[in-house]
Amino acid sequence: MHQVLVPLIVFVTGGWVAWLIFSSIRRYLLAKMQWGVQMRLVEKIDSSQTLLAYAETESGRRFVETLRIEQGEPTMPFRRILNGVQSGIVLSSFGVGMLLLHGDGVAPEQEFAIFGALALALGIGFGIAALASYLLSRSFGLLERGSRG
Repeated sequence: MHQVLVPLIVFVTGGWVAWLIFSSIRRYLLAKMQWGVQMRLVEKIDSSQTLLAYAETESGRRFVETLRIEQGEPTMPFRRILNGVQSGIVLSSFGVGMLLLHGDGVAPEQEFAIFGALALALGIGFGIAALASYLLSRSFGLLERGSRG
């Protein structure tokens, strides 16, 4: 079992790290390109009246929106809660599957019990975190604002 599991885990981890590096480089290059365009546009604005006139147009509003450092969407609490629920379900299912394989004797190795218990604990933790996020978002009024906007 180790001869198959270890190379698979190493391959998946290596692929994830490569994807993470390349997506970070792509986002950096995109942000750098946007910064260059925005700087050239800002240099052409010579007075506050010109800036206000430009900001009143549709393209000007989009430009001002892109200048914001953090762009929170109205659906952000829902998205974060759903991500936690999805992660919890997937990890819990994986953990239960590993524990069932170990318990039925299909895979009697202790690693299955260890990985299954860890994955199940992580899945339950993600579920609890998602529930806490939901309750806190609701108590802070974030869910009501998101549904109105």
